Amino acid sequence: MIRDELRKSLLIFGVLHLAIFLGFYVVIAQLYYPASGEYERSLALQMLDGRLPYRDFVFEYPPLVILAFLAPALLFRTPLAYSFAFAGELLLFDLTILVLLASLAARFNVSVRGSLVVYTVLLLAVGPLAVCRYDLLPAMLVLASLWAFVSRRTAVAWTLIALGVAAKIYPIVLVPLFFVYQVINREYQRLLRGIVCFLGVLFVVAIPWLIIDTGGFWHSLTYHLERGLHSESTYGTALLMAQVLGWTSVEGSLTYGSWNIASPLADALGGLSFYLTVASLTLVYGLFGWLLRKGLTTRSEVTTLRPQDRGWILLQFASLAVLIFMLTNKVFSAQYLLWLCPLLPLLGGRTRYLVWLLFAVAAALTQYVFPYHYIEFELGGSGTVAVLASRNVLLAVTAFVILWGVMHSGGILSQRH
Repeated sequence: MIRDELRKSLLIFGVLHLAIFLGFYVVIAQLYYPASGEYERSLALQMLDGRLPYRDFVFEYPPLVILAFLAPALLFRTPLAYSFAFAGELLLFDLTILVLLASLAARFNVSVRGSLVVYTVLLLAVGPLAVCRYDLLPAMLVLASLWAFVSRRTAVAWTLIALGVAAKIYPIVLVPLFFVYQVINREYQRLLRGIVCFLGVLFVVAIPWLIIDTGGFWHSLTYHLERGLHSESTYGTALLMAQVLGWTSVEGSLTYGSWNIASPLADALGGLSFYLTVASLTLVYGLFGWLLRKGLTTRSEVTTLRPQDRGWILLQFASLAVLIFMLTNKVFSAQYLLWLCPLLPLLGGRTRYLVWLLFAVAAALTQYVFPYHYIEFELGGSGTVAVLASRNVLLAVTAFVILWGVMHSGGILSQRH
């Protein structure tokens, strides 16, 4: 009976997401972002013409992305056909997320339909970027690695997180969570196998490109370190708001494929962002380890964590770590919000409703600016600047609420939806 209900829910939401992606593609992406998939197509066509990424042309993405860009081009090469096939590929990643999310929800006695509803609403709030950017691929790999980890498939989990890193750098923030979890639970053999799998996958993925052109491959990594302060980042919107208020002045320009800002203060903040990110994430990992050791503090007592509860805590901190990374990084593109859409539906405690509301509003504000009013933002329009600054404030509050819910309510163990 449970499996029948699970299949029925997945069928219903699968059809719904097909309609959503068609709507995004036909009505929104083609009207407001007519170049959808064109950059990806141009890179794929160069590869099909025999030119190698990293060596023959600049390729700013990790190696696994090559497959994601190439797959649609193997069948379709015209702009319209490629963009449609690329959106279809992203739909497959989205449908995989639905299956993984339903499986995790069932495992932790969470409402499957409730989780799928939340994911669908958050995806709608983020908007047409779901069919324009490949970020659902690393988001799917992150969720798959968490599913494998809590299912005690250690080698699979570490392999999947390595593939996530090979698709987008941000999944690296989950690696310390895995490490801390297994050290505190004294799973040393599992940890060793996991590290071997993680490093082995990265070696296999990277070594061909290092042999072909070491300098070109390393440039794809240093490229992101060299980027300026992104205008949409927490620091960037703060400086732009200060400019609107007449407190400072910055200059904007299109560099490294994004709209970045420059000034002495902006450059200083961009340089500090890496250290702020490391410090913030270190605090998150420390709190995670402390919780695993001490348990959850309720109003009256300390609740000892059972093995299944530790996996549940891991899911909560995965969301928090990704969000902190986004907020403290010097680059914060709109599509990064897709990283959180599969993770937030699995939050527990009474505060989860507030988290979902805050994130949905923040995502809707982002969608308002991109793709609909981004030119106004680039021109420094006070309204759009205020919208994105408000978005970042809401996300900062979201991070605080997630942390508060984990540390104080004890509701993760007893208040599941």
